[in-house]
Amino acid sequence: MNKTGQLSQRFRHAIEQGHLRAGDRMPSLRKVCQDHKISITTAQRAYAELERLGLIASLPRSGFRVLARAAPSPLTMDGDGSDVSIEHLTAALPMPWGCPYINPALINTTPLNRALARALGDYRYALAGQTSTGYEGLRRELALRYLAQGVELDGEELLVTCGAMEALSLAIRAVARLAGNAAMLVLTPAFPALFDLLEQLGIAVHTLATPPGQALDLERLDQLLVQHRPAAILAMANFQHPTGLTMSDADKQALLTLADRHRVPIIEDDTYRELYFGENAPLPLKAYDRHGSVLHCASFSKSLAPGYRVGWIAAGRYRDSIIGLKLCSSLSTPLPSQLALARLLAGGQHEDMLSLLRGRLQANWHALSQQLAAQLPSGSRLATPQGGYFLWLELPPGMDCRRLLPQAMQMGMHYAPGSLFFRDSEPRQHALRLNFSYYDPLQQREGAASLAALLSA
Repeated sequence: MNKTGQLSQRFRHAIEQGHLRAGDRMPSLRKVCQDHKISITTAQRAYAELERLGLIASLPRSGFRVLARAAPSPLTMDGDGSDVSIEHLTAALPMPWGCPYINPALINTTPLNRALARALGDYRYALAGQTSTGYEGLRRELALRYLAQGVELDGEELLVTCGAMEALSLAIRAVARLAGNAAMLVLTPAFPALFDLLEQLGIAVHTLATPPGQALDLERLDQLLVQHRPAAILAMANFQHPTGLTMSDADKQALLTLADRHRVPIIEDDTYRELYFGENAPLPLKAYDRHGSVLHCASFSKSLAPGYRVGWIAAGRYRDSIIGLKLCSSLSTPLPSQLALARLLAGGQHEDMLSLLRGRLQANWHALSQQLAAQLPSGSRLATPQGGYFLWLELPPGMDCRRLLPQAMQMGMHYAPGSLFFRDSEPRQHALRLNFSYYDPLQQREGAASLAALLSA
């Protein structure tokens, strides 16, 4: 390829990748000649080729500018949906009900933005006290919040992490190393990223499925603990992803009693507990822990501060091991995010933010469930979430939601097939998860009706 073609291809690639965006000024022809050691004629020919492709235009007294490009076609999926993964379920479609993240449009970011701006004034002084355990001011505010909710935590037990996923990773690695056993027992359904994390860490997975709305099968759990002797139990006791259901207090206590009898720790994912629909947040498993055997992981990434990547872990008797692993992985958690959240919690603005968010989520859930319930085929079951932002739907046995997903995506919507949330031999093709934080009751009623019609066909 000659120099003209190389240069035009380089700029075309930069525009296609988004490094040069609509309205950006292109380098002057003289600068292009200097930077690339080419003649003015070569530079002119390269720009002429980009103009011919409709990528740039010469504007009077403004030089060359990048032109706006046509919007990409909606995300689609090839095949029959049998190889769907969570990466397909992005927010690129008009009705992204399969997306795992909370809708950012529901988050009031103004109080956190103000807290961040004010907190940066303390940044220079806070640097002196930066440790791998996290910013002391944030750990204190978290401990006080737990105390107000009826959970007593030792302030020294809390460690701040880079989101809940790092907290889970640290917990899994710590218990597996100390137990000398690379196997975990997962209570399912469970979110797909957890299975991916376990696979990447080389952890064998054993599962116990708990049907939505039914009590935990403690007898079967006892048998599995004897049979597999796992390093830990992984559980989401509050607003389980994807069903939105919560274990009863009796089940929580019984689970912890059984785990203690087998001397097996519990890794608790409590990420959604702030998004409750009742009067108060339910107690975590950690509230019943008397021996430091619960590694409690949580964050504000699904509520107050998406994108801030601030989580924490109350590591119990595994604290020292967790600190060592933290030092060898991310060393510490970014300080500005911690400062902002500490100031927000100390000022009390978070309560109104969370209250408003819970109300909007609950309204969305009511609207979507009522819309679907009136049109779904006979024998369908909608779980009643007690919090979070997911709705679990089971269609009559024999239906395959994965095979219907490509058709749904052509209609501008998607959902998460139920098979993503299990890792056992029993198929769950007739179930699916919907993210109602993305449901707009005023604008998307027809979309919900179309989805119900597709699932009823």
